[in-house]
Amino acid sequence: MLANPKNQVFLISFSTLLAGFSLASIVNFTDPASSSNLIFGFFYASLFLLSLGLFTLIGLGLRQWMSPGLYVTNFANSFRQALFIALLIVLSFLLLSKRLLFWWVEASLILFFLTLEAFLNLKV
Repeated sequence: MLANPKNQVFLISFSTLLAGFSLASIVNFTDPASSSNLIFGFFYASLFLLSLGLFTLIGLGLRQWMSPGLYVTNFANSFRQALFIALLIVLSFLLLSKRLLFWWVEASLILFFLTLEAFLNLKV
């Protein structure tokens, strides 16, 4: 892990920008009907990395604005919650592509991630 918080934010921003460029390239230059599973793997990986970086930066920015000075704690919480949101987005897109996404499945996924977040925030 980098020692300087500004370097960490720059690295996350740069990797998020690269993931966004990769996702935009896949969406614009490939045909879903004739694509292989490798292209779909790159699509979901790019979507995951873009969501993870974007929500980490948004969460970190909001936390630093609300309670400045606790960078390590704010970064860890932002990254964990961004991981859950990114997984939710990728799983939703994957289920949607397989025509298995129903409202009760999405509600179950959301409740699972909320329960997991509540469990990880327990102060035992």
